[in-house]
Amino acid sequence: MRVPMGLSSASVREGIRRIEAYRDSIPARLDRVCTALCDLGVAVAVTVAPIDTGDLRSSIHVEQRGGHTVLVVADSEHAAFVEFGTGVVGEGTYQGELPEGWSYDERRTPEAHDPLDPTWWYYRDPVDGEVHKTQGQAGKGYMLSASETMRQRLMDVAREAWSA
Repeated sequence: MRVPMGLSSASVREGIRRIEAYRDSIPARLDRVCTALCDLGVAVAVTVAPIDTGDLRSSIHVEQRGGHTVLVVADSEHAAFVEFGTGVVGEGTYQGELPEGWSYDERRTPEAHDPLDPTWWYYRDPVDGEVHKTQGQAGKGYMLSASETMRQRLMDVAREAWSA
């Protein structure tokens, strides 16, 4: 921001007033940048996330967490499993950094695993009640795609939001 000033006291006062007004506008400008970035993130995540029942896609939203903290959130109970993948199929498929403690080969429910081949396990589908057998699924990285797009578009989004 350029603030031209002359040598008169009136010109300096006007320059100070303009600088203070600009300073006071910064929080609202930052909010616009954060909101625009998160809206972009939601659009990307919803596009990349698999449809299946639609539960995951409908759970992706922007969440304001006080101050200037704005997040893209997927709060479906299976969001992390779809993001990072599961089982032997999912291992090594996620392109990002896995959260601490994430494991693809945990046997927390041994009774759900096939006794002849423990890489397979059974689960009951909550929608249709059917029992299915699986070795897991590859990570979809829908939130990773959203964050990467947000990172790549940051300067463009900031210019647009800042100039509004």
